[in-house]
Amino acid sequence: MFFKIFMKGFTTIILILSSFFIVFSGCSKNTEMKEINLPPTSVLKVQSSWAVITAPHLRLREEPSVSSRVIRYLRKGFVLEVIQKTTKMEIIEGETNYWYRVNFDGLNGWVYGSYLMMFDSKEKAEAASRNINK
Repeated sequence: MFFKIFMKGFTTIILILSSFFIVFSGCSKNTEMKEINLPPTSVLKVQSSWAVITAPHLRLREEPSVSSRVIRYLRKGFVLEVIQKTTKMEIIEGETNYWYRVNFDGLNGWVYGSYLMMFDSKEKAEAASRNINK
């Protein structure tokens, strides 16, 4: 009797191990890896851009549009972190430029680019700000 129970258990273990072997041996085939090329996106951009306001007063808006609600008025010489820019240029008051999504003192909004000087580092923007405010 003991031998029959032992053989049933042993047979069950062999079946389970065989099943695992069959499943995993099918997974071990060498498959060719293909490289996937993704287009560059602004979301993945690591380096920040910076800007200094050159106009006496600049409206920080909710959306990139002159009809959008004003969040705050910004003054000449303020340094802004540039997060994003629109894909198309727009003509406003005879000037052609992009809208830029910026961060200023924890506020995110949009400003028109004709009233900005652009820089590739915060240090350069801060130095320009000091010169503008003299």
